[in-house]
Amino acid sequence: MENNILKAGSNVDSMLGDLLLPTCRIKNDPVKESIQEIILPCTIEEEERRRVREEMLLKARAKNFSEGVDLFKRFEKVNIDEMNNVHYSWNYFDAPNKYELLSLISSIESIGLINPLILVKEMNNTYTIISGKSRVLALKNLFNNTKDLRYKVAPAFILNHDEVDQYFLRALIIDSNFSYRSLSKGVLITAAIERFELYKKIKQFRSDTKIVEAIADEFMISKNTVFNYLSLRKLREEVMVLVLENRIKLEAAKCLARVNHDMQIMILENFGIDHVNELYRIKYLTKQDNLTLPQLLSRIKTAKELVPWKTKVILIVNKYVAPKCLEMVADFKKYAITSFESTFKTKNCDKYCKVSVNYEDMKYYLEKEIISKSLLDSVLVKNREELLRL
Repeated sequence: MENNILKAGSNVDSMLGDLLLPTCRIKNDPVKESIQEIILPCTIEEEERRRVREEMLLKARAKNFSEGVDLFKRFEKVNIDEMNNVHYSWNYFDAPNKYELLSLISSIESIGLINPLILVKEMNNTYTIISGKSRVLALKNLFNNTKDLRYKVAPAFILNHDEVDQYFLRALIIDSNFSYRSLSKGVLITAAIERFELYKKIKQFRSDTKIVEAIADEFMISKNTVFNYLSLRKLREEVMVLVLENRIKLEAAKCLARVNHDMQIMILENFGIDHVNELYRIKYLTKQDNLTLPQLLSRIKTAKELVPWKTKVILIVNKYVAPKCLEMVADFKKYAITSFESTFKTKNCDKYCKVSVNYEDMKYYLEKEIISKSLLDSVLVKNREELLRL
């Protein structure tokens, strides 16, 4: 019998639970990982113990999600030196920034730790932090700086390792982080996809739509947003890794999801990871699916000559220069309409020259006669006919 262990870089980690998120990397990714499988001998007795434990955990999983878990039945004060962080692949949420950590330290120093941690007691009598990583970090800072023994222990609710399974713990980590954090989009996407995969594994809902509704309610985002995030599951694994690392932005990722897996990789390898967020170009490259490599290379050559079809210019002016600014904008608007209306074949110049103003401010400028209504009308004109009526 054999056990498998994953070796990543110079660190050796046991495979911690099921892989719910992608891990493969594209070959031209400057971030490199080496993975080596190490085979360790396993006796028949050890294999049997492992099998029995897996059966127990499967039963625990069904019970965890059907009946729930009493998180508060066991309360202890635990030495922070006996605590370990949960595996990074389970808790990928951002650490507190400097100001958030200082605020937390100040709160604990002033009134104490009012929210107990949630820990899992492992077979070796150490504790794994499920909820409270930032609080432990704050306590360690306080103890190191004050040597006050009050900060050496933390109140905690304790779960035993054999009463909860990995899916319940991973769901608990997501829930506890959503309760107080402001999350980056990359972390939110990661959490939504992992939550979806967890729900699929435990078969708590009968359809994907029901899962989406549940995630939208839990994360307090719209169902359309959840569907947008989950549409990224159409991405090839190597591409999805870049999205979860926030190296490919959401809009660019949605474009890549339109084409097949092979074409996604060809785009990244030949157009480049550094250029994939050039949205106007990636939209052009993904307009057609199932391109051969020569066809794609031809489109890449064309894409590199493209420039953005539209751009935005913002003017913020003082009230004293607003009239002159609006006169210049009105003249520019007249030039744009007379020169390009026939080219774009539209009666709405917003298609090629859109001008917006703050209507609330304009109301006061009109009241105080800082500008005239005719000047404002000439700024907001839409076509040649309206120009002639001014």
